Amino acid sequence: MRVDIIVKELLNNGFYVYDGFLQGQALSALQESSASVLGDIIDSDYKFGKAARIGSLEDNRLKNPSISGAFESIELDQIRDIIFKDSCNFTEIFLTHEFTNSRGPERNGFLHFDRIWTFKYLYYLSDVEGPEHGPLQVVPASHHTGAMLRTRQYGKPYEDQDNRIRINYPEIYEDIRDSIKPIFAKAGTLIMFNTDTFHMGGNVTGKNERKVCRLHMR
Repeated sequence: MRVDIIVKELLNNGFYVYDGFLQGQALSALQESSASVLGDIIDSDYKFGKAARIGSLEDNRLKNPSISGAFESIELDQIRDIIFKDSCNFTEIFLTHEFTNSRGPERNGFLHFDRIWTFKYLYYLSDVEGPEHGPLQVVPASHHTGAMLRTRQYGKPYEDQDNRIRINYPEIYEDIRDSIKPIFAKAGTLIMFNTDTFHMGGNVTGKNERKVCRLHMR
């Protein structure tokens, strides 16, 4: 059963790449709905292009059903049931269209783990076929170390928690730097990952772009 394979990969490696999960009309509808939402943004403060935080899965079932529906299927529901065991109480959908890298990296542009554990679903809405398209990058099986580093900071203020590997944990970075894996894939590919996994966004260069739709759950 494919669900069993996916969950095993998530537990062992911290991420799973589902090539071509969304295709045809379902992919076109997600792309068009995402473009429509971002097209309404006139002045974005997102330094790499345009971005929108559009609410929960439940919010979007009525206002953006093509977006919420991309994250709801028998297969994805089964994966969620195993990962969360009915304990998920937060969902939020994000859209980004990145087309510039002229303003320097944000915090998430450094290899990191999230300071608040989250399970993420990330759709490529455009083809990401080379470094110039800014691929998501991950370190396989790093989620065990990430969980240890995150949990030992319990009690510290959020802004004081150290989560950037190269800056805060240089010895660890030297050990894993050659294991950083860029994820190149076509539009419609769904990437699932545990945010204790070391990860970072790539830089979009030249006249290229990267379009993404993400669901965060915890």
